[in-house]
Amino acid sequence: MPLAAPLILSLFYLASFAVMGVYLPYFNLYLQSLGFGGLPIAILTLLLPLMATLAPTLGGVLADRLRRRRELVIACSVLALLTFGLVPAARSFGAMVAVIAVYAAVRSPALPLVEASAMEISAAGGPPYGRMRVWGSLAFIVTALGTGALVGARGERAALRLILALLAVNALSALLLPRETVPAAAARARSSLRRLVMQPRVLVFLLACLLSQASHGPYYVFYSIHLEKLGYPPQAIGCLWGVAVGCEIIAMLSMPRVLRRLGTLPTMGASVLVASARWWICAATADPLAMVLAQAMHAATYAAFHVAAVTHTHHLFGEEHRSSGQAVYSSATYGLGNVLGMFLSGVLYDRTTMANLFAGASATALLSGLLVVAAARKEAASGL
Repeated sequence: MPLAAPLILSLFYLASFAVMGVYLPYFNLYLQSLGFGGLPIAILTLLLPLMATLAPTLGGVLADRLRRRRELVIACSVLALLTFGLVPAARSFGAMVAVIAVYAAVRSPALPLVEASAMEISAAGGPPYGRMRVWGSLAFIVTALGTGALVGARGERAALRLILALLAVNALSALLLPRETVPAAAARARSSLRRLVMQPRVLVFLLACLLSQASHGPYYVFYSIHLEKLGYPPQAIGCLWGVAVGCEIIAMLSMPRVLRRLGTLPTMGASVLVASARWWICAATADPLAMVLAQAMHAATYAAFHVAAVTHTHHLFGEEHRSSGQAVYSSATYGLGNVLGMFLSGVLYDRTTMANLFAGASATALLSGLLVVAAARKEAASGL
């Protein structure tokens, strides 16, 4: 394993999530400046998780069949840079939909493929996965907090230029990625990915991941609005989001010890139980200390769950399907899970209260926990 490989993967995570740290908070402001209304902006926002449902699995299957994971990551990263470069020229809604749909489709397969490489490097004696992935979390919070001043001083188009610069860094880091080694057994094997995915232990695991992410829907879409309506000032809202990401970073660094002690599925089960409690707190109270506690739980509900799930996916799909396995996990969780959670939250927002939305999220997380228990039982029954 090249000594620089973990550093290069850390750079890829840093650049990839730095892009999202600018895109998610500020791209909608740019769309608003073009005169787009609420529904067009919502549709454009939904394109990212929608394409993340469809595109990663195709990329993963190609990577495993062609044994060209690095080349596919490079192609995705370069195409994402070129496609997003068309955004300033897109003025109509139709043109913007076309550009963002293609951008989301070509960008979304890259990260699951890099996740597969990071897990292989970790398993080969490199640094734990969380120590490489944590740079993404750090970059997200720095760019999310720092871009506000830039946009305030130079306008929304400054965010576009920053995204393009970060996409260029992302493409450069992809060019530096090491080539993966293909184990002889994996090179010879040709078992069916569909047959593997349809195994009950895999289906139940993926459904648990989907529901866990779907339970975050009200949080990601309406949490800041909820706090604002409760009377929280913008500075307090920003601090609460900062608490969540800060605790996420601490958890990422602590996960090797946690996984050694508990294992992957027990860690996931504990995490979704914490998520259920977290969303119940959001449903039941507006107390500032309770909100700080709920945000601190992000360490379990996102960071611990994600690291455990990625690690479990690495072992569940084996050497032959490592790229496609991470892609299927990403499609189910951050694709379909996000689409369902965000869409249902949007549909129900005007029909019920935020307390009811978070109560529903709490129940969804609890159901995810029951499925994790079922997945553990199926693992034990299969002798794995």
